[in-house]
Amino acid sequence: MGISSDEMLSLHRELDDRSRAPGRSRFISGWQTFHPYSGDYLNISRELARSAPRSDQYSFISDSARLVEAIRRFHAHTDQVDYPPEAVFATCGSSPLLTSFFFALRELGVADVCYVPPIYYACHYQCRSLGIDIQQVADGPLHDASVAMALPDRRTALVLCDPIWVFGTTVHRTHLETIRDWQLATGSVVLVDGTFQYTKWDMGDRIELTSVLAPELTFRIVCPTKSLAVHGVRFAYMLLPPALRESVRYACSNITGATGVANERFALRLMEVLNSPVSNQDLVRYIKKTHDFLGENKVILAQPYAPVASYYTFAELNETAVENALVMDERFFGISGYGSNVRVNLLHEGWTP
Repeated sequence: MGISSDEMLSLHRELDDRSRAPGRSRFISGWQTFHPYSGDYLNISRELARSAPRSDQYSFISDSARLVEAIRRFHAHTDQVDYPPEAVFATCGSSPLLTSFFFALRELGVADVCYVPPIYYACHYQCRSLGIDIQQVADGPLHDASVAMALPDRRTALVLCDPIWVFGTTVHRTHLETIRDWQLATGSVVLVDGTFQYTKWDMGDRIELTSVLAPELTFRIVCPTKSLAVHGVRFAYMLLPPALRESVRYACSNITGATGVANERFALRLMEVLNSPVSNQDLVRYIKKTHDFLGENKVILAQPYAPVASYYTFAELNETAVENALVMDERFFGISGYGSNVRVNLLHEGWTP
């Protein structure tokens, strides 16, 4: 077991202060990214600019039929799943979607939450703030098929991440099949924090296996701004049961208010990129090239698991890399047994190969 939720939240609060301080250290475990494709990804065409909604009216990107259709087209091609329009809810970033899910739990008749580490620290923050009991049900990451889960024999909610972004790995299909069977047996809902999905390094393996979970009981967050590493734009969406959509939509609209015409315009552009034949292949190749460069130059000395997705890995770095650097070790993710390994942002601007 890792450290307590309170200790983890305290570490993240301190990290937030340190990462934003003037003259701060190099944050090589952080969230800021650099790559040469961002300008092209955000290049709004004249046609798209002309067709933007009116700026004198409130705009909710969740109401954009064009955006919903672009999202549906992406998943029909990538996952071979035909989501109905009512199964798509878009807003300005993944954080409001996480918050909205926890706000909606009471309306869904769910009193507590279980999770498999590591999950985003904000999940602990939201549960503590809302008075929701949250319990760990596995000791290790689910990329390991041998990890045992102690899923409760009753209706509840399960939160897990895929990819397991700390390591750059993906959840093993065996666990997803077990979770699906458990959903159907107990009626439990599952939140998949898939903010780093569609960044698999093997471009021939694009299908996300979490799409096999019971659709009537699964909430899955997808974040195109992370798939393309353009964080100055705020756009994410949730694939969710149409019958339960209103619980999330109403919560989110009260959290974010209107999301703005600029967000809709950029969201349409990002889906245009992801739906193109090239999609994010250039970025994914760049991430893998950087990872290989760091290994070949002995910046990365060892990794507990070989990364296969996202732009993070968990690794032991050489002394020069970590000297005077701001890093995140196992404590920040509620895991243990990984010694001196730290999260490494492969798109940190200091790693340019």
